Amino acid sequence: MDSMLGRIVATVLTLMAIGAAVVYIHGGFSWNKNATVASDITWVVTNARTQFSQNSNGYTNFINGNLAAMNNSAVFPPDMVRNGVLIDAWGNDVTVSSAGNASEGVIAFGGGGSETVEQCSNVVTTLRDYVSLQVGGTTFTQATLPDSVSAGNACGNGLTITLTFQ
Repeated sequence: MDSMLGRIVATVLTLMAIGAAVVYIHGGFSWNKNATVASDITWVVTNARTQFSQNSNGYTNFINGNLAAMNNSAVFPPDMVRNGVLIDAWGNDVTVSSAGNASEGVIAFGGGGSETVEQCSNVVTTLRDYVSLQVGGTTFTQATLPDSVSAGNACGNGLTITLTFQ
């Protein structure tokens, strides 16, 4: 009887350890996606500024229709371009455009319900150096940077994140 009880306890402890490992691994993948999204968007902003902001057209040509040419010029990190389409690490389509008479670049990503509120909030609070960052009906600026509460509230519905930069 003691032997059988010992096996049951060992089995339960083993299952609990496996469950904990799965939760830990899932959390690691989630964090990695957040870091990848933030890093990729920062890459695009940095390279777009370098390649578009100083010319007379501004960000006029910063559009998805010019994806191949911009990809050849390393505007986008290699992991964002899949089969000729821009995709974020969460699996959502990414669109790029210009605003403000081509004086600003715009990147829209996320949404589609593929990221959690925690993931969205983590990315929103990580991004910096933008004109505006819109999540649903909430707009953040350099004067009103998001904290974990405001970002969490804005990200509540898995909405698209739109970053506008100069």
